[in-house]
Amino acid sequence: MIRRIMLLIFMLVAFSGESLAAVGEIEPTSSIQHIIVYPDSAMIKKQAVFPIKKGQNVIRISGITSNMIDASIQTSIKAGAGVKIADIKVEKTYLAKLSQQKTEKLKERLESLEEIIKMNTNQIAVLNSSTDYLKKVVPFPQNQKITTAEVDAHVKYFTRSLSENYEKIAKAEGKLKKLWEEKKAVKRELGELSSLTDESKSIVISTFSQDDSRNITMVFSYIVSRASWVPQYDLRADSGANVAIDCFAIIKQSTGEDWKAVDMEISTAKPFVYGTPPVLSSWLVDIYQQRPAMYNSARTKGFKDAEIMLSRESQSMTASKKPYEQPQVKAETSSFSFVLPRKVDVPSDNQPHRIMIASVNKESKFNYYTVPKLSKYSYLQADLKNPFLFPLMKGRMNIFLDNRLVGSTYLKNIMLPDEDITLSLGVDEGIKVEKKLVKKFTESAGAFAGKTRVIYEFAIDIFNSKDRGIALTVHDNIPVSRNEKIKVEIESPQKDKAKISDDGIITWDLKLASGEKKNLKVKFRVEYPKDLRITGL
Repeated sequence: MIRRIMLLIFMLVAFSGESLAAVGEIEPTSSIQHIIVYPDSAMIKKQAVFPIKKGQNVIRISGITSNMIDASIQTSIKAGAGVKIADIKVEKTYLAKLSQQKTEKLKERLESLEEIIKMNTNQIAVLNSSTDYLKKVVPFPQNQKITTAEVDAHVKYFTRSLSENYEKIAKAEGKLKKLWEEKKAVKRELGELSSLTDESKSIVISTFSQDDSRNITMVFSYIVSRASWVPQYDLRADSGANVAIDCFAIIKQSTGEDWKAVDMEISTAKPFVYGTPPVLSSWLVDIYQQRPAMYNSARTKGFKDAEIMLSRESQSMTASKKPYEQPQVKAETSSFSFVLPRKVDVPSDNQPHRIMIASVNKESKFNYYTVPKLSKYSYLQADLKNPFLFPLMKGRMNIFLDNRLVGSTYLKNIMLPDEDITLSLGVDEGIKVEKKLVKKFTESAGAFAGKTRVIYEFAIDIFNSKDRGIALTVHDNIPVSRNEKIKVEIESPQKDKAKISDDGIITWDLKLASGEKKNLKVKFRVEYPKDLRITGL
């Protein structure tokens, strides 16, 4: 009996020892293979290659950013037959070496900037003192006789010295301004680093292997916060009606890990917006019953809850000439993405980094547009179609005309491929437009059976001073009656000369040769009962 018990204990110990020996912890190095940047997050895809032993193995991937969304982890064995993943868990770790190195470098740069700022400030002070001295110095004693030549020489010296000082001061102040901006950026980055804890995460993966394997390839991915992108566009037009559109992604990330020479994909998907359709509730009608008043803390709590709810609602509402290599566009079920054809660098500094997505040249149709009643200027417009094979998302567009920035606009709607786009290219002062009141008089008394008649006459003068012919669309308006007692009659323009819509908008489509003048007339009368007080005139 004792012999059997001893044998059983020996077998249990031997089996336990064999199991413990089979479990080994492996800490391989991993590298980023691919990154998908979403509007409010990013998916990091990594790969690790390492040997594995027969039996149970524990793989620990350390140094993962604390911004990782734990529930988003996915892993698989890419190369390694007979290896199964049994369990995945996340552990918090503390590893601050990389952050400390970056902090030290930023502190050194900050000290250097402060020294340079001090030197430039001193230089400006010396130049200002020199300028004050030049202004105060008396060049000649009071009793000394001086010639005109001596006065001229002093004036030239004084002017030249002041000019040189002012030029040096301007350059020093410009340099100082840039230094202050850089210092501000460095301090901001230091603040962001210090706000981040030294906490990082480790992904612990339990696997079981049927055999010893020389090398297996494990791929895993996870989603991180503190990363985002927004679209931005540059439209460059020239006087020959040629238009180039550059499409950019403005990427920001402060995940704690620099993205160096990575393959990147820009996606319009939002992983955490599930798009659950709303449920319509019943529309109930009942007899009004006054609710009992609530007092004291209960009433106060009700007001606070209402304020919180309103607050939440308001928040929720609230130059190479070579052809550019276009990205691969992938259409998903409810989104699309751009697979960039080159590797990209995006440091973890929470600063905007502009990455070009696509570029295309397109001929467009130019025309001019003016509303003399509201502005004395004419505006150049470009009419074109979306030339890309993908929609243009909502975003800011910078507009350049003949290499000169004329303004920026915001695309408020998604523009589908081949959809018409009209963009303003700014004011063109080569077209003179003026609207003036020629005549206004009021007739009343018994001749019109107790009615009042007001007659208006306007003139719109247009002159094309440009060296070429243009197409110009002119808009004006006349009153529209909202009451049958008020009648509006148009004398000019005639319907064959201009388009007049039901809402009173007059449109002329004109062609003006170089140096040509045109005069447009708007004449109408408004008639209404004498005792009726009207608005709008």
